[in-house]
Amino acid sequence: MKRTLGLLAAASALAFTAVPAQAATTVITPSEQPAGTTFVVAGDIFNGPIAATFGHTGITAGDFTDLFQFTIPQNGTGSGSVITSVTLQDFLGGTDLDFTSVLVNGIAATLVLRDASGNVCAVRGVGTCGASESFAINNVPIFSGILNTIEVTGVSRGLGSYGGNATFIPSAVPEPGTWAMMLLGFGAIGFAMRRRRSALPAMQVA
Repeated sequence: MKRTLGLLAAASALAFTAVPAQAATTVITPSEQPAGTTFVVAGDIFNGPIAATFGHTGITAGDFTDLFQFTIPQNGTGSGSVITSVTLQDFLGGTDLDFTSVLVNGIAATLVLRDASGNVCAVRGVGTCGASESFAINNVPIFSGILNTIEVTGVSRGLGSYGGNATFIPSAVPEPGTWAMMLLGFGAIGFAMRRRRSALPAMQVA
């Protein structure tokens, strides 16, 4: 059975919104999760980091596309990974799954293939290459006020599964004290400029 670990999602008490699903696409949000899928987030979106776990088990045979969607109230960056793996006896069996791609807001994550012994390999299907497949990505821009997406595509041989972990770091927001200091600084600069202007001698016109 494919065991699973990691990818990128991002959020907490976020507002999640679904859009109409395309053919053969499973749309997943924390509040609307089809059977076998998970999308769980925890943390404070304004102080971060936000942790997310997600995945899909028991994927029926054939091509699949899982579209994880989320909106957030603040800009930031996301990082994470997604993985699927099988034991040597299950390799190319009914619980095996091959990833095609993982995109976060349209940006492609990087694929790493390993054989049944855990060694990095280059060509899926040569020996046991592809017994473990993982995608990872770092520092992807995540935007407030729009629908952010994580799209996982692949091929299941009958009961494939995968899972992911992700973190979201919101952009730095000045503390209230910092805002006050900035406003005082701007006020002092403005006051100094007004004083300097009024101290200049008036031009005399002949």
